[in-house]
Amino acid sequence: MTYPFIPQGPSAIVAYADDSTDTSITLTTGAFGMPNVLLVVNPDVANVVAVNYSFDALDTNASIPTSGANGIGCIVGPASSVMLRIDSTYRTGNIYVSAAGDSATGSVFVTPGVI
Repeated sequence: MTYPFIPQGPSAIVAYADDSTDTSITLTTGAFGMPNVLLVVNPDVANVVAVNYSFDALDTNASIPTSGANGIGCIVGPASSVMLRIDSTYRTGNIYVSAAGDSATGSVFVTPGVI
């Protein structure tokens, strides 16, 4: 059985021209409860993106894997989307999201929601 994704709260565009800047999204309770996932959409048809989130503004730092170095975050393929589970312990307040791209500039779209 599959469950539908129900958007819950504000969406955000997370740019990765400067992956040192994290985007803050406020998680709030809505008609269907507190968000338990983040839907991340990568509209770039040619490049992968790494996305990472944290409840600490200084602790996201997404990065793409490079030769000899591990990446940080979840890899989202070209023209793809993923759902990242939000730890139930920390579902209130702000969540900080950063992205890093295989290309020099671009954006991903992030929406908190409930499944």
